[in-house]
Amino acid sequence: MCIDYNTLCSAKSIALCALHYKALVNSAGEIMLLDLREIIGVPGGIVTFDYEPDMSEAAYGSVIRINKPSRAAGNVTNNAGVLTFSANVDANCLCVCARCLKEFEYPVQKQVLADLTEGGEGENPDGYFLQGDKVDADEIIITEFIQDTDERMLCDEDCAGLCEECGSDLNDGPCSCKTKVDPRLAILEQFLDD
Repeated sequence: MCIDYNTLCSAKSIALCALHYKALVNSAGEIMLLDLREIIGVPGGIVTFDYEPDMSEAAYGSVIRINKPSRAAGNVTNNAGVLTFSANVDANCLCVCARCLKEFEYPVQKQVLADLTEGGEGENPDGYFLQGDKVDADEIIITEFIQDTDERMLCDEDCAGLCEECGSDLNDGPCSCKTKVDPRLAILEQFLDD
């Protein structure tokens, strides 16, 4: 259940309501709905926001989880009738290296840009749909975050990974396994032994 903006304002002073930037949050704080009714028909109108998005659903690929707190700050502007969502997102990801399987922290700063539309299916496949006169900021941020995050991340560009034979972490030094030679090149190994 969402708390509407009028209920929020009646419960707090007008000064505190201004801090909510015309944003609606459900009672559990799990979703961020931006109320855009004041700018939908007003070219040049702007709604700003600054909050901690719930990034728990953004874990994907090498990203195990998004550590709290994350931060999203930005605005929705009406540019000649086109609503544009813009946000700077700061997050600290806990990742697992795709080569050595060690966990590491990876700070992320992303800019999210998206068009918003009131239309039905097929009008703008790259845009996000309004829910009446509101938009789900978390949905946009999480979707764009996942699409812009590498599926396979490395703890270091020079990560040596794990030995294919014994599973030792080669970043700690070489293991005692003998290097296998490609059978097609085995005849050439004789020249190296001489």
